[in-house]
Amino acid sequence: MELEKLIGQKVTLLGTAKDAKGGAVLITTDGNVIYIKEFESWSPELLDTQVSVSGLLNKEKFIPDPVKNGAISSGAFGFQFVLEKAEIIVNK
Repeated sequence: MELEKLIGQKVTLLGTAKDAKGGAVLITTDGNVIYIKEFESWSPELLDTQVSVSGLLNKEKFIPDPVKNGAISSGAFGFQFVLEKAEIIVNK
């Protein structure tokens, strides 16, 4: 899926609910990582399950860059895909 073309639009994405250091993410069927802006983590019932999430797709600096201070801290260079105003649809 060409997510870049969908930025700024309301979309519904299918994937697996996972938790990351930066918060709840949806790993799409083609491997894209989408941060769910309003969620710090998934509920235990939804974690590691297949869900659809609808919301406004954006790309922004959501995860801070790593900081090199002797060691390199965790973080991510560049911009991340995020869904805002997310609505979860549980797939059965």
